[in-house]
Amino acid sequence: PGGTANWSFNGGINYNNASGSVAIVINKANATITVNGYTGTYDAAAHGATGTATGVGAVKLSSGLTLGATFTDAPGGTANWTFSGGTNYNDASGSAAIVIAKADATIAVNGYTGIYDAAAHGATGSATGVGGVDLSSSLNLGSTFTDAPGGTASWSFAGGTNYNDASGSAAIVITAALWWFGKML
Repeated sequence: PGGTANWSFNGGINYNNASGSVAIVINKANATITVNGYTGTYDAAAHGATGTATGVGAVKLSSGLTLGATFTDAPGGTANWTFSGGTNYNDASGSAAIVIAKADATIAVNGYTGIYDAAAHGATGSATGVGGVDLSSSLNLGSTFTDAPGGTASWSFAGGTNYNDASGSAAIVITAALWWFGKML
């Protein structure tokens, strides 16, 4: 904060000696702080704010900057950052938005085409996410069909926290079997 400067004057032969004190007031400076949030699509990695703090003469003060929480899952959250200014700089704080959008899963769904065989047939498929993670348990492949002519299997994917929901349809085509004298051809 500064201090007190005690001064003195030695007057010598012709002048009176003098002394006194004056206040030296040094106010804390504001650091230049830049903090940025994050916006992106879910990628299974943790994301948080990034930032820097600099002081007088471009001195680096980033060691006093705490950037707050990181987030992995959609929708993200708020990173509350703080700056500890120490002796010469004012403390500061703020927040930055960490926005994580849901990703699209890679979904492959196939219908069926075949001759009536008294078995139930439906769509087949798989769903994969970031890094090849298997999400097939969230894939509902819809109805199955036994009889000709088949039908349409309406499939759906429940994306949960980090993936977008999706849906579609697949044709299940069952053609009638030909019989010849009691045997299927």
